[in-house]
Order: sequence, then structure tokens, then C-alpha cells
Amino acid sequence: MAEVFIAAAPDADAQAGGLAQALKTLGFDAAAGAPAEAEIAQIVDDAKCVIGLWSRGAPTAELAMLAALAHERKKLVSAELVTDATPAPFRAAGRVDLALRDRTAFKVRFEALIAEIDKLSPTKANVAALPSVLAVTRSALMKRRESGGEKQLKTLGVFAAAVAALFVVGFGAGRVINLVRSGELSFATVRAQAAATPTSTPPPVLTSAALERAPWREVAAQIDEALAAQLVTRAAAGDADAQALSCLGHMAGISGFLPSPTAAREQCDAASAQNNAAALYLSWQLQRTAPHAGIDEATALARLRQAAAAGFTAAQIDYAATLANDQDSQAEAGRLWLAAAERGDPRAQFFYARWLRDSPAGPRDPVAAIPFLQRAAEANQPEALHMLATLYRDGIGAPRNTAEAKALYARAAQQNHAPSMSNLADMLRDGSPEERERSIALYRQLACMTDEHQIQPRAVGRLRALQETYSCS
Repeated sequence: MAEVFIAAAPDADAQAGGLAQALKTLGFDAAAGAPAEAEIAQIVDDAKCVIGLWSRGAPTAELAMLAALAHERKKLVSAELVTDATPAPFRAAGRVDLALRDRTAFKVRFEALIAEIDKLSPTKANVAALPSVLAVTRSALMKRRESGGEKQLKTLGVFAAAVAALFVVGFGAGRVINLVRSGELSFATVRAQAAATPTSTPPPVLTSAALERAPWREVAAQIDEALAAQLVTRAAAGDADAQALSCLGHMAGISGFLPSPTAAREQCDAASAQNNAAALYLSWQLQRTAPHAGIDEATALARLRQAAAAGFTAAQIDYAATLANDQDSQAEAGRLWLAAAERGDPRAQFFYARWLRDSPAGPRDPVAAIPFLQRAAEANQPEALHMLATLYRDGIGAPRNTAEAKALYARAAQQNHAPSMSNLADMLRDGSPEERERSIALYRQLACMTDEHQIQPRAVGRLRALQETYSCS
């Protein structure tokens, strides 16, 4: 059996085969296929890494079970042909987006996939072969074309995958496989029955998992009065997810919730007692925003650490930040930021890039930081845009590129990122008359802003040197 096994939905067999061939060229013992039920346990036992290649097609029962068993044994890596195609039960594993946008983006993502495989496989990639493999792999993955009914099939397939994962967790992988073999558990039947009944797309459901990727105030803004009433009822009945969102509602003081840190703490306490990762994370946020809510700093930090250990992305980022100033814990901070970065979180990608560039525990290598900054910049993350622009401006880690630096600073400046506004103004002030005017406009904006970097007084000094005035309304 192969050390690296690639499994895919029925519509992506050709892509799985192409990826397997690419991995062989890089030196891996790789294979792809659609295993029979009786082969699943043996494949996962023998493989060091199992790649779930997810697309819009429905995963078969065998694929769902193979992924669930590999996930249980910490051997699963998810590779997406379509962004966010990974079924929810498997998103805590290593996950790489191979959605095809441009060559540069694909190169970064493919290298991230190889890095995930390297973590699990005793064989390491032949890096010298990467340039020749990239174009061939990208071409192989582009062969697929969507079919009309895929969206509905994906929904049904995700359901099958979720059921498989839940059964694995609850009963053990061996018993799940035995149930399928005996016919007592059939995902194909579930899919067929569901497909026979016309369905409409349900509205998106807000869950506490939204806090993994979005600031808590943005998530709170999605709770309307009707949802607030439902959450109150469910929270009173002991629903941990509803308690976490109720904690959020009280923190933000949105309609339907008492704007009370104490009430927020009570709901966060109740959900945290059930090990709800979002509530554990919110406890940390609540202690920071309302120190007198009743959660002491040690408890808040312990809950943040627990949420990070559970793989909650936002908690991993924030907990890593608490470790970064401790010399002995900087390597752990880097590991946490990397884990969150590989799940596609732009903020984590920025923090990990900064760790790669600056941390004594890291390589202090700006070249290694650039791919992560580029991924975060694709999502318009302002700190990443600023750092990447500075590297291009100064020719550190990449050839000096003034035009690219200006463009990146400008994108961050559009988000009122004061350091980028200041650097862009400095680059423009000795340019053309149009650039000089843009520079003055930026200095005037900065002169009326307050910030922790002392940029405002410097902007005032620049205006005086240019003999320009400003007024703040």
C-alpha cells in the first residue's frame, strides 16, 4: 500500500490520479483510487498521509468513511478543488485550497500541500522537482468541469460525511465499517432518498463557529430579534452553542439581550462548562473588554488555551500572541500561527509571516515569510499588505519593486491603516504634482487621526515642512 493515498469524489477521479502522479515525481510513494469498503481500514493503517480531494461532487459513503477514519488517526489532509468544499467534520485537519485562480496563487497553495504531506510522510519532497511539477499538476487539476446537479449532491455528500464522522467518534471506526458492510448503515440510500425529494436551499444558519473567522462584533451584528428570541430559549434549555451566542449578544448589547457583562459571563460560563470552544474563546474576549465581568485573567487565559488546543482558529491566533513575548514559548507560538494560517485565516498568515521574519525561535527569513503575506494580501489583510509593501519597498526577501510597494500601501491605506498611509505619503511627496497632492491629502488625514504609533505628530511635521495647512472637523 502507498504511503500517501489520495481519495476523491467520483467527479474528481482524473484529478486525483494527476495529483498522485505529481507526488510520485516529487519522490512520494503515492496512489489514488476509490477503495472498496473492505479495503478502507487497511489503506488507512498503511498510509502515513491520506489526502481527501474535495470538489462539488458528493463524497461516496466509502470516501466519507475513509476520511473519517484518517481524521480520527490524525492522518488526513484536505485539498480543495473548490474553495470551502471540505465537509465540516474534516475542517479541523490540515486543509489547503487548490482552487485555481492564477499561477502564483496555485504555486503557494501547492507548496503548502507539500508541506502538510511532509509533516506526516517519512519521505520528504524533492524540492528541486517542484518547478517542473507545478505546471503539469495545475493542468491536471483544471480538467474538471462542473455538472448541473453538483450543488445538491455536495449538500447530500456533506451530510453523509458528517454522519460518518459522528459515528466514528461515537462508536469507533471499526464498528462503523462493520455496520456499512452488514447493510445496517447505508449512506447511498440516504442520498438517494434525499435526492428524490425536491428541496430548496435553506437560509444560512448562524452558529458560534462563525467566531473562528470573523471579529466577534461582526458576528453579533448578524443576530436579529427573531434569532435572539430563539437563542434565549435554546440557551435556557442548555444548548451550548446558543449559550455561546447569547454570551456574545450580551457582550455586544444587541437587541433582545441585556447589555450586561455579568449576563454575558453567566452564558459563557455555562457553555464553557460543556467545552464549547467558541464560549471558551469569548471568555477571553470578555475578560479583555470587561475586566469586571467576573472572569479573572487566569481563568480567561486557561479557557483561551483550551479553545486553542481544540483547534479553534481565532483562539489559536490569540493564544499564540500571549506566548510570543516569552522566549521559551516562541516556537509554540509559531506552531499555533502556522496551524491557523494553513486553515486559510489571513490574520494568522500575517502573524506567522512576522514570526518567520522576526522571531528568535524562527528562521528570521523574510523570503519564507513572503508566500504567507501574499496569501493574506489576497484577502486584503491590512497588516499583511503593509508588511509585504515594506519588503518590496526595501528589497528585502524579494527584488525591490517600488510600484508594487505603492500599490500594496494604497490598498491598506484605503482601510485607513495609518502606517501604510504614512509610508505611502512619504513615497509620493517627491513625485509628480498629482502624487504630491495625494501625499498632502494623506498627511492631512493622518494629522486628524489618533494612533498608538505617534504617526499623527509626524504627519503634522511633514505638512509644516511642505508649508501646507490642515483642519480637522
